[in-house]
Amino acid sequence: MRKYFTLEDSVVPLHHPRVLVETAVAQGAERAALLEGSSITDAMLESPDARITYVQYGVLVRNALALTHNPALGLDVGRRVHLPQLGMVGLAIMSSSTLGEALEMGLRHYKRIAPAFELSLEVDGPTARLVVREAVPTAPFQAFAHEQLLVAYALQGRALRGRALPVKRVQLAYPRPSYADRYRDIYDVPYTFDAGTTFVELDAAVLEEKLAYGDPASAKIAEQYFVEHPLPQSETDGLVSQVRTRILAARGKPPEVAQIARELQTSERSLRRGLHELGTSYQELLDDVRKERALEWTRSTTMPFDQLASLLGFADVRSFRRAFKRWTGHTPSELREQSG
Repeated sequence: MRKYFTLEDSVVPLHHPRVLVETAVAQGAERAALLEGSSITDAMLESPDARITYVQYGVLVRNALALTHNPALGLDVGRRVHLPQLGMVGLAIMSSSTLGEALEMGLRHYKRIAPAFELSLEVDGPTARLVVREAVPTAPFQAFAHEQLLVAYALQGRALRGRALPVKRVQLAYPRPSYADRYRDIYDVPYTFDAGTTFVELDAAVLEEKLAYGDPASAKIAEQYFVEHPLPQSETDGLVSQVRTRILAARGKPPEVAQIARELQTSERSLRRGLHELGTSYQELLDDVRKERALEWTRSTTMPFDQLASLLGFADVRSFRRAFKRWTGHTPSELREQSG
């Protein structure tokens, strides 16, 4: 059995699609027109066990954007997503003792409600980052998907703490939209658009804060539910996420496509075809991983460039410099000087 899902697999629970429909209807869209062409029924929207594909969800998002004439719909949907609507995942988060435990709980189980994303918490001294990567491509609705998540972070964090999260800055992986001024209503902090990775950066001290409604007994009930109802192995990660994870795990020479295919229990041909259908390729994912790490290490370390090139799997430092200039328009030395 293959160890990944694609856009055609029924892995999407109806938590977020249901909120999307409710939001669009409130903004004047007709319910029947919203569901047209999606094969989603009202009965499915009310079922806690129903699952749809990301192809179906994409049709629903496209219909909602067209019918509401609201390009910022993702922001409005995010405002209507509350922790109780997330089922057992929401209960587990609300019952945690500290904000850090709540985040860890959410990160362990978020794939039950948002399998399109690969979420992580990275702590570096006084700074913590909630990092968002895609398990499957969300284009052409990337802004919608990330905005929905961004607002949910803000509102659910406020609900848990009783006040806003101490966010320092936000970086987003897509171009600046025409309505970007509305983002200041989420966090009034600096925003960077068209970056390689989406993240929300905040004061790490907040992770130690006690939550007023922490309830160990309820948290234990939720965790027991997750043990008794595990996700099927094939639903744990999207294909893009699985390939990216294996590239990230390598140091130096990256793994061959055939090796990754064996680990994912599929053929090399099927793996390449699956990535093509998702609008990407092994080489594009390899370049993305190298670019992300190259930018991070160049900006945040004094590592010699020949060592950095070797760790990223380049044949020599000249090949690395050429690739870096292609990615950024700058040499590694220029970028390091700007960041210093």
